[in-house]
Amino acid sequence: MNMHTSLSASLAFRTPLLAASGTFGYGVEALDLTDSAELGALITPTLTVDPRPGNPMPRTVEAHSGMVHALGLPNPGLEVFLREIVPALQARPYPVVVSVWGANGDEWARLAEALSATGQVAALELNLTPADLLFADRSSEPAQTEAEQLEGLAATVATVRRSTSLPIIAKLPAIGMEIGVAARAAEQAGADAVSVSQAFPAVAVRLSAGAFRLPGVVGGLSGPAIKPLALYQVWRVATCVKIPIVGSGGIMTADDALEFLMAGASAVAVGVASLIHPASIAHIAQGMRRYMAHNGIESVQAIVGAALRQLR
Repeated sequence: MNMHTSLSASLAFRTPLLAASGTFGYGVEALDLTDSAELGALITPTLTVDPRPGNPMPRTVEAHSGMVHALGLPNPGLEVFLREIVPALQARPYPVVVSVWGANGDEWARLAEALSATGQVAALELNLTPADLLFADRSSEPAQTEAEQLEGLAATVATVRRSTSLPIIAKLPAIGMEIGVAARAAEQAGADAVSVSQAFPAVAVRLSAGAFRLPGVVGGLSGPAIKPLALYQVWRVATCVKIPIVGSGGIMTADDALEFLMAGASAVAVGVASLIHPASIAHIAQGMRRYMAHNGIESVQAIVGAALRQLR
């Protein structure tokens, strides 16, 4: 049976299962822990121009059916990434998608140009989460209107489009903009695909101390708790754009992955499941194959959008 999928003419995967940004490192950490043949692609931790140590500890809090996290994009920065990490990417037995975040247009362009020049990057995933939801210090980030956020999103995608010929996956913010409108703006600005959903803003309180658990108060909720919200976003985006969708949010089993594909996603990104067990993606792939064999489905493409077609 055929598990292949694609997000553009030049971005094809042998399975629709991607390792979500920040959950598989740069691939080295899991080489001996999982079956790489089942991995469609690896999405790296988000890269910024300058190195970032990340937010102060603690950065994660357990939640019912999920976790609240506020990492703050810890990464070595562009220079070290190019010098020390890029040379090892060619040894990976799967495509590598680099997640990037820029503080302004110049940084987005610099990241895109530098990574394109390496010849070792399959695509760029634009982490379009606003700074006020990423970093513990939000004092300098005034709230923006939805119109301003949409304008900024479109400008960012357009800037990166002018700076690279690599496929662009626009990872949309979970809140702040109507998700269908945001997806359409990304499509019109030149994105090859969109990705939903990001972690949803969340707060946790330590009852014994009468204080917030995270130093920056707000974190992102991920895991099974957000799956219905993420499925809604996949469906909504699928009704608004023609470009492919990467779905994510609480995918723990083969059934979860199949539901996202049926709702309109062409590929899915697995995150929290891999943190719990590094072989989760391999287990999900095996479960998908069993489902396809049992139901006489020859290609994963027959599953993509199946629930949408029932509505017509």
